[in-house]
Amino acid sequence: METKHTYCRICEPGCALIAETYGDTVTLRPDKEHPVHRGFICHKGLNFTEMHFDPDRLDFPMRRTNAKSPTSRAEFERIGWSDAIDEIAARLQSVREKWGDDVIGMYVGNPSAFNSTARDAARQFARAVGVSYSFGSGTQDCSNKFAGAEAMFGTANLHPIPDFTHTEYLLSVGANPRISHMSFVHTTDPMGALRDMVRRGGKVRHINPRRIESATPATGEVTLIKPDTDLYFLAALIESIQRSGCIDEDYISAHGVNSQGLFDFVARYPAERVTDVVGISAEMIHQIAAEFAGAASASVHMSTGANMGRQGTLAYWLLNMLSLTTGNLGRRGGNLYSPGYFPAATVGKPRTDDPFFDTEFGELRTILGNLPANLMPEYIESGALKALVVMSGNPLLSVGGEARLRETFAALELLVVIDIYPSATAEFADYALPATDWLERADINAVALGYQPQPYVQVTDAVVEPRFERKAEWWIFSRLLQALHQPSPLDDPNFDPMARHDRQLGGADLSLEKIEAAPSRTVRLQDPDPAWLFEIAVQKDDGKVDCCPTLFTRAFDTAETQFCELLAEPADQLKLISLRTNYMVNSWFHNLPSLKREQALDNPLHIHPRDAERHGLTEGAEVSVESSAGRLVATIKRDDSLRDGVVAMTHGWGHAASPELSLAHNYPGVNVNALLPHGPDSYEKLSNMSHMTGIAVTLTAI
Repeated sequence: METKHTYCRICEPGCALIAETYGDTVTLRPDKEHPVHRGFICHKGLNFTEMHFDPDRLDFPMRRTNAKSPTSRAEFERIGWSDAIDEIAARLQSVREKWGDDVIGMYVGNPSAFNSTARDAARQFARAVGVSYSFGSGTQDCSNKFAGAEAMFGTANLHPIPDFTHTEYLLSVGANPRISHMSFVHTTDPMGALRDMVRRGGKVRHINPRRIESATPATGEVTLIKPDTDLYFLAALIESIQRSGCIDEDYISAHGVNSQGLFDFVARYPAERVTDVVGISAEMIHQIAAEFAGAASASVHMSTGANMGRQGTLAYWLLNMLSLTTGNLGRRGGNLYSPGYFPAATVGKPRTDDPFFDTEFGELRTILGNLPANLMPEYIESGALKALVVMSGNPLLSVGGEARLRETFAALELLVVIDIYPSATAEFADYALPATDWLERADINAVALGYQPQPYVQVTDAVVEPRFERKAEWWIFSRLLQALHQPSPLDDPNFDPMARHDRQLGGADLSLEKIEAAPSRTVRLQDPDPAWLFEIAVQKDDGKVDCCPTLFTRAFDTAETQFCELLAEPADQLKLISLRTNYMVNSWFHNLPSLKREQALDNPLHIHPRDAERHGLTEGAEVSVESSAGRLVATIKRDDSLRDGVVAMTHGWGHAASPELSLAHNYPGVNVNALLPHGPDSYEKLSNMSHMTGIAVTLTAI
């Protein structure tokens, strides 16, 4: 038996594991000696071997043998790697010769963020072949944060994290750390951090449309808010704090500019005006404002529940302004910058103050190079996009408008999917190429740079050799470059895909070799110094935060228009939110037996009992759910954790047309994204962030 130290790459904590291999078997257990995680791990990481050995995996290169259509089942044949690479390269060349050099696109999914060698290779490939249209999962979950940080701080890579160990008050908006383990914060056992905070006399307040699993007497209380109204709630908090005279004017003057623009904006939304829209009383808003401003130290956090609204960028702006204006940004117990072994905030600077450009689809911008994923069908239908390469993503089930995506994906002249599963998107591929999983590749936790309250760096070798003919993404892209007669990393017989990370480690007087020799192959780094936020991280020329970026003002009138629309809505209007669970991760964990528990065989429509009674809906009954964008049929699940007027469904389901995934196909659920708006005007213009929460729906009993 061989024992190796490694770590999980499913979600952001990167929990430490010990892998034991014996012959063809692999078992995973917690690394109790790890200097940070000390044995913390969830059931998904421990059961990842089910995915590694899943007989439904994509294990060999596959070539399509039948014509594509939106409805017919795909047929594939096994093909060798050399033939697959040569044929894809030839077809890419043919597409370019026929249609021009600017007709190729890419879509990159979320798991690649946890793969330290894939994204660099994808970018090199994209530059070499002239990819003109880039899309990614970021515009479905977090692009608002990158757009907001870019404008406020001068870099897309600064996202101040709560100082959990020292804060006396945490305001968490649109997050559910017990289920998601936090996002844009890489901390071990986040629920333990909340318990410690409350135990020492601190206070945690969650803002959410439902009483989330993260809220207990030991981990904080929930204030229920109406979906997609977080912007107005945060504005009212800042307005209340300013009105009470608790704004730290000296701190703002020292570390910010353009604060008057901020205060002019929040003045539009006092607590008394927003209470009916946000569903929180003016008294409670003033109380929360007083709690935050009066705490010896206070921190903030915001996640996808707010990101996915129509004003996610402005909400993220006000979240950070709440921290700055109370003197908590860059202070002990507030929100900090944690560079880790490399200060990633020093890169990611915007190239221009006005990122917008004119297109046939109106004025657009890119965020970290990405266009709105909601516009992929438009680009395909217009003829601008003829070939698409998808890496570790499943846009068919993660982007709004599945039916239209099926039509347009079927019309592509070439679709190449690089993945570990024959996904719903792969059903439309001309070539499906098998990628390695994280047990089969070397890695470093580079994705954690800037997000760790307890900074550390960990490296891992591949635990096992790749099964069958799975290949690392960097190898696949490098081979494609060779076939296209472009410079390729594989031209160098000594090429090491980890070399760039080794160079970055040198700035911290570290190396891969030093880390590999450390216990648990991990080196604990210096805890973040509050002063680093302004000394290292803020990249504005004057070193100060822009409290009211000019770019944001273009969205102020839209915010007011949407506020008035919300104010005029019928009192009984139902709003749909996304519901995360412990038994799935987006669309790629639906084929694992250990996660198909009795309570997780479907994704029903959760509804408060009072709303169910008003609509004459009983437990388990079928209901037609309709929005302005589409319709689906779901079953009813009564759920008193929701506030009145809110319904919820879990995303990532809808595997009825994925027959190769036997377990997922047997329990397909429905794709809730059929209800989401898509196309022009379905995303926030500042950030390309899709509108995915607070969707107005109507219910009809079946």
